Formats: sequence, C-alpha cells, structure tokens
Amino acid sequence: MTETTANYDEPWKAAISEYLPSFLNFFYPEIHNSINWKKTPISLDKELEQITASATTEKRYADKLFQVWLLDDQEIWILIHIEVQSQYDREFSQRMFIYNYRAFDLYNKPVISLAILGDDNPSWRPSYYEYGLEKSRMRLDFSIVKLLDYEWEELSTNNNVFAMIVMAHLKTKSTKSNLTEREEWKWLLVRSLYERGLSKFDIINLFKFIDKMMTLPPELQQNLESKINQYEEEQKMEFLSTMEERAIERGQQLGQQIGAKETCRQNIIDLLQVRFLSLPETLV
Repeated sequence: MTETTANYDEPWKAAISEYLPSFLNFFYPEIHNSINWKKTPISLDKELEQITASATTEKRYADKLFQVWLLDDQEIWILIHIEVQSQYDREFSQRMFIYNYRAFDLYNKPVISLAILGDDNPSWRPSYYEYGLEKSRMRLDFSIVKLLDYEWEELSTNNNVFAMIVMAHLKTKSTKSNLTEREEWKWLLVRSLYERGLSKFDIINLFKFIDKMMTLPPELQQNLESKINQYEEEQKMEFLSTMEERAIERGQQLGQQIGAKETCRQNIIDLLQVRFLSLPETLV
C-alpha cells in the first residue's frame, strides 16, 4: 500500500491554540507554574506573520505565538515552534534565533522560545544558537522537548490531552509505510478517548486532532468510521457519530465514489461507440 502523507502541523497548532495551559503543563511545567492564568493568554497570529515574513530563511514551519503574564504581572511573549522533520536540520537553531530577535526587534517585547522536536533522530537535540569572537558574543538558549523521550506506558496513563497528541504523533510516524497498522492504532487511540473519562467537548476535539494527523486512504478511513459508529451504538453514545464534519466528509466520499463510477461508465460507452459507431439508446 502506498504511503499517505501525514498532517502534523495543523493538528499541533490547533491543539496548542485550544489547550495552551495543558500544553505548557505537560511539556514545560515550570513555565506553566510561573504564569498568571487568571489573565487570558492572547494568540498573536498577525504578529507572528510579520515575524516569519521578515525572516531570511527559505522554509516556513508551524509556529504559535502567545502573549501571557507572569505571576509578578510581567508581560512576556512565548514563541512555540513545532518541528517534525525526520532528519537533521542544520538551519534549525539559526531559525529559532532569527524568529526570536525579529519578535523583539519589531515589537520590543521579551520573548522566550520553546521547541517541540517530533523527528525520529534521537541524537539531534539543538538547544542554542551562538556567534561572535572572544568576549563579544551573541547567544540564544531555547528549551526543547523531544517526543521520542516519552515512554508509551506513561503516556497511556496520563490524562493530559497532550499525552494523546504525542501518542498519535509517534504512531503516525512509526506507521508511515504500513497504513493498515496505522488504522488499527488510530482506532485504539480513538476508543481510548471514551475510556479516559473525558468530556464530550474534549473527546470531539481530540478526535479531530487525531483524525487530521493520522491520515488514511478512503477504504481504511471507512473501516475506522464503521468501528466508531458500531462502538457508539453499543455504548449508547452519540459523540462522534453525530459530528457535522464527519457527516460532510462521508457525503464527500460518497460523491467521489458516485463520480468515479459515472466516469468509468462513460469511458466504456465511448469505447463501444468507437468500436461499433452507434449504440442502442438504452446504453447511451
């Protein structure tokens, strides 16, 4: 079976936007405990566009920028970078530096940079960028999290929503050449959402993240849909089976199937007309 391209960036960005406190509590608990959560964080999407547009690097990556306040009422900006490259990237540290100084240069705000490394290279762990000579130097240190470091058993017993996001990420990467196995893992992760005692809101949100990340070809996705519908029917639940997005997707898939059949039928008719010049009206 051919490989289906996975979607990492969109689910990660959506999850961080929806669950920033949980994100920091899971990956950076010390930073989480330093923030005054009584003041609602502000997502700075327009400012981030200016920062990345001004950067001189060729590539663009998934990032999020937030304005938060510390317990002493100091305002800081948190720049979060999600890196899912599967190989060494020699420009990574420089890019972290460029985004950080551009944020400070454009807006004169203190910025801390955090990085989530979702690659499969255990030895690649960039944590700073530095240049200079002798005592005249410039250096940026940034905090990183390596998803490969997390143990599966610990993730499976952690109720933070990002434990599930990490599990989905790891299984998406490990099944990139075996999509049948990916469908099996996707179902196990989706089913576990019901068993974690999550709210309906969180179950639906996490399903959306997992569904977008662990992409499947249509036939395997239909298998998954059937399992979800059967499970919810048996458990007398209507969480995912009534989601508008899934109904629209099922309609699109049905339309594609009907369109494909109609195209095939027309191709056969065209071939017959070439061979026999004319056909009975009942076939045309």
